[in-house]
Amino acid sequence: MIDIVSAENLPKADGIDSHAAASALKNFVIANDGAAARAGSKKKGVLLYVPAYEFDDGVCQELKRAGGALVFSFADVLRQKGFRRAIILSKMRLALAQCRRGGCAFAVATLAKNDGEIRNARELVAFAAVLGMNPQEKKIAEESAEKLVTR
Repeated sequence: MIDIVSAENLPKADGIDSHAAASALKNFVIANDGAAARAGSKKKGVLLYVPAYEFDDGVCQELKRAGGALVFSFADVLRQKGFRRAIILSKMRLALAQCRRGGCAFAVATLAKNDGEIRNARELVAFAAVLGMNPQEKKIAEESAEKLVTR
């Protein structure tokens, strides 16, 4: 399993074959609003990360057309506490439903900024299950991450 992290020189966790720094990936795009998400989704083979997890359905259709994937970050959940954690999980689940409707790929990553946010492969798979991915979708998420990171 491959992981995408925000910081460089972080240790690998158990079950993680390798990790790539998001800053080193040319196809990794951070979209802070809906317009940036729409523009970023049109790039070929993009790994689109939308921290707010709020965008229109056209983004998923563009991602499918461009062969890209939406990135779900485990660190976003770790950084929240209390009811805010429930809200971000709910937004992620809604974004996953949009991906299903739009037919676009998705990937699960830690996007860790420090050693405390590193997670092993089992925790990433469990995170995908919490989001509502079935076993086939978990496999698709892993495959799409590996395919798009190695570009």
